Amino acid sequence: MKSILTLALILFTFSSAVVNSQTDTTKGKSDSKSKNSTNDIINSLGKQAGINSLMGQFVKGINTSSFTGGKSGKSDILGMLSGVDATDYIKYASIAGTLAGALKGTSFLPDWANQKDGILDQLQNAGSIADVAGGVLGISSLLDPSSLSKGFKKNKNSWTSALGILSMIK
Repeated sequence: MKSILTLALILFTFSSAVVNSQTDTTKGKSDSKSKNSTNDIINSLGKQAGINSLMGQFVKGINTSSFTGGKSGKSDILGMLSGVDATDYIKYASIAGTLAGALKGTSFLPDWANQKDGILDQLQNAGSIADVAGGVLGISSLLDPSSLSKGFKKNKNSWTSALGILSMIK
């Protein structure tokens, strides 16, 4: 239910921005006419979708045994997510890359070897939260299902949907 409400909020926020209902008449200008309005929309959606929360759910949903550093490796990644601004896509991209490196090679499906460089390049060259979301989706899709907790597997579809919407907004 919480995921459905989050998705509805994301869609409402995006549709409001598209129809230019986000104007600031007190300052005499519309946000949609500003030079960076597209980035403002994307960054706002990053906050609404909770990129931090989505990445945190993902890290928590990976079995501790899948990390090369075990419990401390998992804790390190979660600690990195602490206090990161929702619009700091460079930091999130770095954390996602670190996560991929902190996981055992056996935690991934065999296709990881062929697609790893492309996913890590996407994260390294991320220009928005959407790019980071796409990279995290790439990592998650190539994780061996046995590397995920039962609880995360149960909610993976709603998690994937939320991150997928965020990754489509360029």
